[in-house]
Amino acid sequence: METKKLLMNLSNIDGPSGYEEKVVSYIKSLVESEMNDVRITKQGSLVGYKKGLGKRKLAFFAHVDEIGFVVSKVEGEFARLEPIGGVDPKVVCASKVRIYTKNGLTRGVIGMLAPHLQTSESRKKVPSFDELFVDLSLFDIPVHVGDVAVIDQEAFETNGKIVGKALDNRASCAVLVKTLEFLTRYEHSWDVYFVFSAQEETGCLGALTEAYRIDPDVAVVMDVTFASEPPYHDHIELGKGPVIGLGPVVDRALVQKILQIAQKHNVPIQEEAVGGRSGTETDFVQLVHKGVRTALISIPLKYMHTPVEMVDPHDVEELARLLSVIAVELEV
Repeated sequence: METKKLLMNLSNIDGPSGYEEKVVSYIKSLVESEMNDVRITKQGSLVGYKKGLGKRKLAFFAHVDEIGFVVSKVEGEFARLEPIGGVDPKVVCASKVRIYTKNGLTRGVIGMLAPHLQTSESRKKVPSFDELFVDLSLFDIPVHVGDVAVIDQEAFETNGKIVGKALDNRASCAVLVKTLEFLTRYEHSWDVYFVFSAQEETGCLGALTEAYRIDPDVAVVMDVTFASEPPYHDHIELGKGPVIGLGPVVDRALVQKILQIAQKHNVPIQEEAVGGRSGTETDFVQLVHKGVRTALISIPLKYMHTPVEMVDPHDVEELARLLSVIAVELEV
């Protein structure tokens, strides 16, 4: 499948942390024919296994979940929300939402008091989730406490970029799907595990449990990282290749070997310092059993945890190419 189309398809599927079933089902349909084994775990992660020459175990991790909301209270035609993961309330003001109820999908709008009715003090204030509400009067399907919701946003392509919700971290899920396409062409010495993990945004449960079960010799975690956007004009750019993490949170010898492989195969690599906790599954994967040698490679992304996250498909394709040659050539 064309990478742009894959990214948009993955972005458009709703799957907040703990409710990833639709995303997992879609990815399973894409990869199961090329795997030796595919299973869905108790925590809702999807794990695929592709047998190599039995050298050792290599695991690739990318989380499938996205941020979202859970209905915390219903007051007549209005509902209150609690965030699932790191949702900034500024982002959701005056947005449409899709709400999943036991009776099917419904929609609502998050109301915002008109500027004419606001006081000078309220105009300066960022509303909290306690002050936001969803207007449910558009549809007749009842909404209950515990129903989940996401921002109602469809992905689109513009000027070669893909814009949409949930590209953190569906962009990395696309990387793993494309990596599997590459690996079907090669004989690889590593037995490779593809972990599409659940519940990263709420504590990395899926990655932690699967890292413990698989007990890999080497792991590479994929996530997204901040690309340059005003006012923070940094050195990481869309379209300039994946970003490898450098610092104490990753295995330095492993990172150097990955950089050598990237250079050999002309894969463009950007670099970023990770001084302490990375805020990704890397922090958990490396801790299981006696420890796992772990690297972190990310896709540059703009406007993280908003409905208009932006990625360049070129970065996805280059990281997929890199992972495939890692599986073939890595020596540790």
